[in-house]
Amino acid sequence: MGNWYNGYSWQQREALLKEKHRLEKRGDTERLSYFASEHPCEICLEPGQKQFHSEDYSTPYLLRPPATFAVCRACHSRLHKRFDAPLDWQLYVQHVSNGGYGREYTALYNQAIRKHWTSQLAGGLTPTLRDIRPRTLNGKEWWQHLSLDRESLHASWARPRPLRPRPSAEAYRAALAELSISEQEHALLHTHALAPRHSLTMRQLAKQALDSESARSANLLYGRLAHRLARQLDWQPDLREDGSPIWMTVIAEGWQPEGKEFEWVMLPALAEQLR
Repeated sequence: MGNWYNGYSWQQREALLKEKHRLEKRGDTERLSYFASEHPCEICLEPGQKQFHSEDYSTPYLLRPPATFAVCRACHSRLHKRFDAPLDWQLYVQHVSNGGYGREYTALYNQAIRKHWTSQLAGGLTPTLRDIRPRTLNGKEWWQHLSLDRESLHASWARPRPLRPRPSAEAYRAALAELSISEQEHALLHTHALAPRHSLTMRQLAKQALDSESARSANLLYGRLAHRLARQLDWQPDLREDGSPIWMTVIAEGWQPEGKEFEWVMLPALAEQLR
């Protein structure tokens, strides 16, 4: 497996496969029912496909849509290569939207034609691919809205769910109502919740919420608030390798963009209460 995807490391992705193998050995037919059934490709609808693709590797594992999907070999390959060929992925999405099977894409459209069309897309024109089979779409298909941003491979904001269960939106609302929150703490929370993808560095939080250049000040203030919030929720934060608590994990999940400062992505359930 070896690569990051949707904010999950290869180890986290591999853990899902290990859980699937464990369930197979245990004979857990209920949790594995999706794998045991025949499915068409969940992208192009070609019947009888047995490869599986996961968008969500968070726990507890969801071994079915909307986390895991049956896909054909062609769609699976194109899906993972989309970051290297985003314009070709747009053509491919139009092809399957028009009722084409994944394996038919290169048979119907040779490399020269595809290269010409991607040049048109780059220039702002949208080529029209032929209709293959009747297909009704609602515009909400999961494969139509996959990110083409390479940062999504590593970013915490790309995960459909937090890595492990966090408190509910209702629990956050109740806990925040019980805490005595200062004006600066309010500013940190609301600035974080309103940020694009709810993702900011401590330096950005200091500047935008506190009008300060001190990332350390924001870190201390936010960390103390996180500590109180975790206690109010009676929630166990993530732990460092030495066993010490990372209190900020009750507020956000962190990630390290390449060549940039560490970012914290506010948990969706908390952001929901602060908008």
